[in-house]
Amino acid sequence: MSEIRNQLKSQSLGNVSPSSLLQVGGEIFPDNAAVGNMLDFQQIVQAFQAVHQPSFGSPIAGSNAVAEGTGSGSLLQASNDNEVYRIDSIFLNNTGGAPITAVVRLGTAPINTRMNSMNNQVIQPTENALVMGPFFMDSITSLDVVVTDGTAGDLEWFVKYSKVSQ
Repeated sequence: MSEIRNQLKSQSLGNVSPSSLLQVGGEIFPDNAAVGNMLDFQQIVQAFQAVHQPSFGSPIAGSNAVAEGTGSGSLLQASNDNEVYRIDSIFLNNTGGAPITAVVRLGTAPINTRMNSMNNQVIQPTENALVMGPFFMDSITSLDVVVTDGTAGDLEWFVKYSKVSQ
């Protein structure tokens, strides 16, 4: 067993993270003694990709979903460090009788750039807004909506997403 394989022998591929591969790979110098380790490392990275990114960055089959809810707060959150979601679209609907001012954020960055009114964040009564992606998020960058004016309970939302890494 090579030195690189020996460092990973107690971990399953599902639990291996990119940072642990970086730590194990470290600096490898391309001399004759390292050829075996480099070939082993290549096989380990290919096995990691097959488990965590089976579609190589495209949506993973069977992972398309729609999250839905009402009011302010989290729209979507990745549950572990290896997950990456591609957000295709976000639909916001005002079900109340007064305007709502809402900001959709990816982490702390606002992402709604065009809505149905001149003020990019106001949704009039019985109107809606569509925020088109794609946007990518992981466990560090949550997707949320903040209602800054109006009744938060009148905001209905739908997020269409798929997983690209698991």
